Amino acid sequence: MKRRIISIALCIAFAGVLLTGCGSSDNTGAAEDSTNTTDTSAAKESADAESEAYELVVTSHDPRTSATGEFLEAWAASVREASDHRINIIIQHNSTLAKVNESYDYVLEGKTDIAWGLQSAYADEFPVTEVFSLPMLGIEDAVQGSEALWNFYNETDYLDEEYSKVHVLLLHTNCKSPIALVDEKVTTVEELSNMNIRASGDPATLMVKNLGATPVTVSINDLYSSLLSRDCDAAITDWHAIRSFALNGVCDYYLDENMGVSTYFMVMNLDSYNSLPEDLREILDETSAEAIQYASTWNVYEEEVRNLITLVNPRAIYTFSEEEEAKLQEAAEQTAADWIEEINALGYDGQAIYEKAVKCVEEAKQ
Repeated sequence: MKRRIISIALCIAFAGVLLTGCGSSDNTGAAEDSTNTTDTSAAKESADAESEAYELVVTSHDPRTSATGEFLEAWAASVREASDHRINIIIQHNSTLAKVNESYDYVLEGKTDIAWGLQSAYADEFPVTEVFSLPMLGIEDAVQGSEALWNFYNETDYLDEEYSKVHVLLLHTNCKSPIALVDEKVTTVEELSNMNIRASGDPATLMVKNLGATPVTVSINDLYSSLLSRDCDAAITDWHAIRSFALNGVCDYYLDENMGVSTYFMVMNLDSYNSLPEDLREILDETSAEAIQYASTWNVYEEEVRNLITLVNPRAIYTFSEEEEAKLQEAAEQTAADWIEEINALGYDGQAIYEKAVKCVEEAKQ
C-alpha cells in the first residue's frame, strides 16, 4: 500500500512538472535571462568603476624647478602609483593657472581641483595656522615643522573652522628664514630699525615692527624686482626662495637668525573630492599624508643655497653677537605675545594654541 501511494504521488508530481513547463516555458526563460542580464550589467558597472581614471588639476605659484616643484611632482607620482594610475595629477606650476593670492579662491570656485598655496597670502583667512610662522619658535627644518603642523591639525580642532570649506590633503612648512640684505651688513638690531623689510604674513609683520623697522608687503614673485629697485632694503624669506627666485643675485648678506617658517596648504575642492570613488578618496588621503616625507626637499635646497652663497662670499652668511641675539629673542617673545593678544580678540584661546604649537614643535624634534 505504501509503495502504491508513493507511486501515485510521483505520477501527480511529474504531471504537474510537465504542465508547468508547457504553460510557462517562455516566461521562465525570460525571467532567467533578465536575472542573468542584471547580474552581468552590475558586474560590468562595478568593473568599470574600478578601472575608471580621474584627472585632477593642481595649481602652484612656485616654479617647476623649485623645492615645491620637486615636492609636488614626487607626491603626484606616488598618488598615480598607489591608485594604479586611476588618479592622474596634472600640476600647473609657476602661477600658470592661479597667482599666489588666487589659488585658494580657485579651489573654492571649482576652477581647479587642488591648490598648493601659502596661507600668508590671504590676510585674516588663516589666523590660527600662522602660529607656526612665529619667529624663533624652535622649528629648525622643514620636516620637523611639517610634522608639527600636521600633528597640530589632526590632534586639535583649532583649525577646523579655517579649512571648513575645503578638503585638507596636507598642511606643511618650509625651511627657516634668514633676513636677506641687499648690500648692507647690519650687526645690530638698531641698524635693522632703519630699514624697509619685506614681511609675509602677520607674525613676520609683527616681528619687523617689534624690531623698529618698517614692514613692506611684496609677493614672492615680485620680490626680486622690489629688492633690485630698493623698495625693500631686506627681506624675511626662506633659503629655498632665495635660490628659486634668484634673490642671491641681488642680496649680498644674510643674517642667519631663525625668523620663522612659512606654512603651506594642499587643499581640494569638496565637490571634486566627493566625486571620487571611496577607495580612491582613501588612497588620495593616505598618500597625501605620507607626502610629508618629501618636505625634506626644502632642507636639501637650504644646504645647496648656503653652499652656493658661501662659495661666492665666505662671509656673506653670518649671525649676531650674543648680546644682539638676546635683543632679537626679546623681540620674538614680544611678537608671540602680540600674536596671542590678536588671536584672543578673535575669540580663541591664544595662549592654549601657542602652548600646543610649541609642544608639537618640541615633539617633532625628537
